[in-house]
Amino acid sequence: MCVAALLVLSGVSVGVVNEVVVKSGHRTLRVALVQSHPQLDRLHETLHRLVVNTNLAHEWLKGTYLAVDLPPGTEPEQLITALQAHTQEGTLHWEIDS
Repeated sequence: MCVAALLVLSGVSVGVVNEVVVKSGHRTLRVALVQSHPQLDRLHETLHRLVVNTNLAHEWLKGTYLAVDLPPGTEPEQLITALQAHTQEGTLHWEIDS
């Protein structure tokens, strides 16, 4: 997932970021599904449908890790409500960075 930000890169070491000059304002919602859950595939399908319906950019890793791009001004209440219910059931863990 690519989120725009202006970075200053080191000319000496490839891939080293010296500083973030301007933040993009985007946040990332990350979700980790409990791999041992007996309804893992069903949970994945449910969350996938929910995220697709938000029209937010997202990506899955191996069907158990989800990242959702939250552009500035996005309030993902619908997603958070669904995630909180599943968290209480012990089927996933989630966080939103700032």
